[in-house]
Amino acid sequence: MPICYNGINDSYTMGDTMIEIYLLEQFVAFAKYGTLLRAAEELHISQPALSRSMKKIEEQLGVQIFHRQNSKVSLNETGRLAADYAARVLQADREMIEMVTVFDRSQRTISIGSCAPFPLQEIIPVLQDNMIGMAITSEIIDEDERLVTGLKNRIYQLVILNEKAEHDDIFCQRYIDEKLYVTLPQSHPLAERASVSFDDLKDTRILVSAGVGFWMNVCRKNMPEDNLLIQKNHDAMGELIEASSLPFFNSDCMMERGYMPPDRIAVPIIDSEAKATYYIACLSEDKRKYSSVFNAVRGNIIRENF
Repeated sequence: MPICYNGINDSYTMGDTMIEIYLLEQFVAFAKYGTLLRAAEELHISQPALSRSMKKIEEQLGVQIFHRQNSKVSLNETGRLAADYAARVLQADREMIEMVTVFDRSQRTISIGSCAPFPLQEIIPVLQDNMIGMAITSEIIDEDERLVTGLKNRIYQLVILNEKAEHDDIFCQRYIDEKLYVTLPQSHPLAERASVSFDDLKDTRILVSAGVGFWMNVCRKNMPEDNLLIQKNHDAMGELIEASSLPFFNSDCMMERGYMPPDRIAVPIIDSEAKATYYIACLSEDKRKYSSVFNAVRGNIIRENF
């Protein structure tokens, strides 16, 4: 039986029968909870009202979908099949609303997801210069997989990854590099070292901001959890750095932008995981739309190399 959506009347057509969405929702609730009383309670309607709805669905389908014994009502085999299809229709309805809403927002807004804060800070001015009139929203996500999924589902129009996306439907371009440092008080035993490893830092308590994306995963993998003094508030992090001699994680990129307190020594971390290469990506079909952004990024890389 063909099923067609009628958005004007908020209903579905099944052959010549039109079933309203609210009836399908009540029918699926009855199938889930098993009794009229329980389903009515969950739906916050009266049991007689739900009973009338179930009768109406059965009449509209033109087949018997319930067993009725005394005061007990349950689904028969046909009813269970109908409930399964009703659940699919409701899921399709939700997906349609979500996808249309996301698409409409994408016409007026650029949503960008990033695996780390620094490359996000760098790309936003580029977007503002090259996508005039568009609102920009951003989010830091610690896993590339979630960013790629969000890109494919059009939750994001652009993403910044720490690994190159090898997907035929994604255009991916190298962006910038970032290297992790530990910033120490001058009196710290490791401050005189030319470099350190995570293993050297395992007995050191270190401040780390909660909003650092995938870098948090790197720190947790290589450092004892108890030695990571995670700060959720950026202002509180800054106050602790100023008022204490606690080490904290920093990066070459952040230091180049002036994020380096006085009387501290920054020491590079030599582990391979302490260096990131970022990539900026969009759906291949949107490559032309964002070509000015990719060209600007490419131009910045060329200038930095000279």
